[in-house]
Amino acid sequence: MKIKDVCELTELSDRTIRYYIEQGLITPSYTENYLGRKAYSFFQKDIDELNNIATLRKFDFTIDEIRNIITSPENSKNIIENVKLRTRKAVEENEEKLSVLVQLDNEKAYTISELAKQLTIYSEKIPVQNEDTRKGFLKTLLGVFKTILVFIIVWLPILAFFISIINSLVAYAYPCFNTNPLYYICLFACLLPSISVLIISKLKFTFKKPIKLIALALCVLSIPFSILLPLGLVTQSETTDFSNYRDFDVHCIANQDIFFQELFPVWPNTFESVEDEEGNLKTVYLDAHYYYRYYAEFDYTYDVYAEWPLEKDKFDKEVARVKELFEKYSKTDDYLLDENRSIHTIEGYTTIKKGNYTCLFYGSSYANDEPFSKTTDNYEYDIFAYDEKNLKVRYISCASLENGADQPYYLQLDW
Repeated sequence: MKIKDVCELTELSDRTIRYYIEQGLITPSYTENYLGRKAYSFFQKDIDELNNIATLRKFDFTIDEIRNIITSPENSKNIIENVKLRTRKAVEENEEKLSVLVQLDNEKAYTISELAKQLTIYSEKIPVQNEDTRKGFLKTLLGVFKTILVFIIVWLPILAFFISIINSLVAYAYPCFNTNPLYYICLFACLLPSISVLIISKLKFTFKKPIKLIALALCVLSIPFSILLPLGLVTQSETTDFSNYRDFDVHCIANQDIFFQELFPVWPNTFESVEDEEGNLKTVYLDAHYYYRYYAEFDYTYDVYAEWPLEKDKFDKEVARVKELFEKYSKTDDYLLDENRSIHTIEGYTTIKKGNYTCLFYGSSYANDEPFSKTTDNYEYDIFAYDEKNLKVRYISCASLENGADQPYYLQLDW
């Protein structure tokens, strides 16, 4: 049953029924459209509840008292007594008013001053009647406009600040926080104007108009800082936890690189099961290492590094697999991961001996810097390194558009 039909059955207005719903006195089922508009469906039990509420309201039970009876019927005794007292008091007050009015001369025409003077003698104990304080349309519209204006000037910087903080925290999978004290001073300073205005509004003594205007102007000027400064709360995404292996930030370019996807094994070799003297299997964690970092502001930088030991036969198979992979793509002009993914071109690779490791090295900076040297421009590298003496393998992928300001992670490794 729709709300229009319920209005006819209960003789209650649409607004009254919706008010009772807002106050939690009844809870009909409803559906909600994409604009958030609720369409209620009423059943007989809802109509019965509305009639019960309407009956109690006729006897001046308050909304809170009705809600209390609905949730805790045991409280109805006290509530009924309170209603009796209020009703009795109202009757007594009306009787006093009537007794005063009866004493007036029915044959005399009073001016307002004469009537008020005559009634004043008897009206000291009668409470003042509250007038209808509903605002006119223009006053209501002006009040709404002032509220919106105050929100924009004072509250928007604060709201923008916290939204930006949240965006900064969720932007990275493994957030690392800014440790510069000056940054936090600036972060707090961008909220000072709004906080000052809020404090001024609560103080009892008045401020001169120029001070208020200056404070409001500073609130407006602080809005862009409230949006931009919190974005620097997290400096980058960084982890060494192997449980996060190949689990990158959504926007990290490594997610779109097919060569990376084929180079790095899906399952890292971080542990193995070993049989003890009694024939029981136990888990032994290997000397495995992992590092992932991602940073993006105007441009991006990422480093992915994994290393673990292998048994001799697995080591030989993995080296052969990766060599075949490098050979395969060195003969390919380009390849595409899937639709809407980036194209990655391989023009050949270099084999470099570095310490105990033999490195299959693809990539360079745009300035053609030598491998294993600091770059002076943007770079993109994929490296597979294997140590035949210790039977260890390394997988490295890194890229940066920071114009040489950020150096490849593999330069920090012990080769």
